[in-house]
Amino acid sequence: MTSLAFLSPTPHEAVARSPMERLARAAGAVVELRDGWNAPVSYGAIVAERARVAQSVGFADRSRIRKLELRHSGTADLTPVRLPGTATRTSDGGWRCPVTPERTLVLGGSGELPAGALDLTCAHAALELAGPLAGECLARFCAIDVRPAVLGVGGFRPGSVARTPGYVLRTGPSALLILTGWAYGEYLWETVATAAARLGGGPVGEDALDA
Repeated sequence: MTSLAFLSPTPHEAVARSPMERLARAAGAVVELRDGWNAPVSYGAIVAERARVAQSVGFADRSRIRKLELRHSGTADLTPVRLPGTATRTSDGGWRCPVTPERTLVLGGSGELPAGALDLTCAHAALELAGPLAGECLARFCAIDVRPAVLGVGGFRPGSVARTPGYVLRTGPSALLILTGWAYGEYLWETVATAAARLGGGPVGEDALDA
């Protein structure tokens, strides 16, 4: 008996990929599927990666984190509006980053989408710098002042990042999250890799940072 099963539609989920995946793989990344994304979780030696973060600077592709835009429309919008420049944590572990009094970016988190939120996840590439030389690394290609005395934890700044429009968020005492346009993802990786290598740093996987 001939089977017609091949005519039945089968569920298929496309794998989302960061614009930096090709370069991460070339650098030796071990990639795993996480939340529908190919995620560079390590570079084969997590102990060495943790040491890199502890002693110099490591950088990790964070492009898969959720990025939402909220628009505020006066009294009809009950979302609390904060002045630009300072981000606050959300209840699900993300960051609420005011860009203007009318526009806010929400980075990370995993809760339900707020009403009216625009998903910009694939509009922005993201890299995280971590380690005692994270600020020095950023200073080699970005004029935004990220000295802790100027940009404390939660400090959020728009500006020129490697001569492209972007944002910088301080997520920890020695951790900085950088956002640029998605199309500049490879360029951002190459720029950061060059700066980090001169400081004894290099790429690290999500597992090294999350640990």
